[in-house]
Amino acid sequence: MNSEQTDFPTSGQHGEIGFIDEKTLLARLPVSRGTLSNWRAKGILPYIKVGRRCIYEWASVQGALLRRQRGGN
Repeated sequence: MNSEQTDFPTSGQHGEIGFIDEKTLLARLPVSRGTLSNWRAKGILPYIKVGRRCIYEWASVQGALLRRQRGGN
């Protein structure tokens, strides 16, 4: 399987719940790969392990980050 191909539904495909891979998540969030790894290890960021890959449901990631939001109204 080509590394560019995905075998899971992604945002925009078939109107289903969107899952994204690490590369896409890193493009959406202003954090490093190391920070992402630390957040997974600490349980801050929800993810699903598929083989050796981690995939993320974007809505769950947003919810986890918003729960950590501080300040502002």
